[in-house]
Amino acid sequence: MRRLAPVGALLACLSGCVMPPMGAMAEDTRAVGPSGIVAEREESGVGVERGVLKGRVVSSAGRPVAGAQVVADNQLLYNSNLIVTTDVDGHYRVETDVAATFHATASFNVERDGVAYEVELRPEDDSPFAGPEGAIRNFTWKLTGAKPDGLGHYGGSVLFYLDGTDPGDPETFLQDEGVELTLTPQSPLLDGSPGEVITRRAARTPDGSGLLDVPIARYRISAAHEGRPLQVRLRGSDAYAAEIVADFSQHINSVYWIQLELKL
Repeated sequence: MRRLAPVGALLACLSGCVMPPMGAMAEDTRAVGPSGIVAEREESGVGVERGVLKGRVVSSAGRPVAGAQVVADNQLLYNSNLIVTTDVDGHYRVETDVAATFHATASFNVERDGVAYEVELRPEDDSPFAGPEGAIRNFTWKLTGAKPDGLGHYGGSVLFYLDGTDPGDPETFLQDEGVELTLTPQSPLLDGSPGEVITRRAARTPDGSGLLDVPIARYRISAAHEGRPLQVRLRGSDAYAAEIVADFSQHINSVYWIQLELKL
């Protein structure tokens, strides 16, 4: 009986090409990055190193952030965290070659208008890793946006307490949702970039009514209720005014807010 050549071999001969053995096919070294863009997977020399945590911290504009603090939290042993600071190019590196699981976080201290702020940095990958395996954990300084796992926002909150009485109509009670706040930046944002005027309706939140996720800066603040100007003051201060200038203050950890009192 006549033997037939395999179809693949026959096609190869007809095309004049030589087919490599199946085991010699080149491996696809591309990997999908966090943004969904296909990128080349880093090789061992420049990628993950065993027993080493490393990475880079950049601003939202992609500029390196020097002096950021990266903490490798040892999740097995108490008070055994590893702390390292980024260099002038935003890079950091620390050895983690111990039998433990680590979780990396990063923060940055910055001063604006005489006020000191500690800001959390957004992780590119928030998953824990085995110390002996090593990992790459990059971070970005975000001015706004949701934090991982729904743990708040990178921006601050502007909250208010509204005196709901209407001097011109005792039967009317003012609702928080009718308040509109206007914030005009009086200084650059924390990363030095220019801010923009923010005019938004208030929303009710678990912490109170106001605006969430506002880029932190010094603002001139005014308010209105359904188009009627409101008087404004910092909570606990004495005098009301048509507008005030205010800085954010620390609420807890890296959470900052401005608290206002409003009335007609």
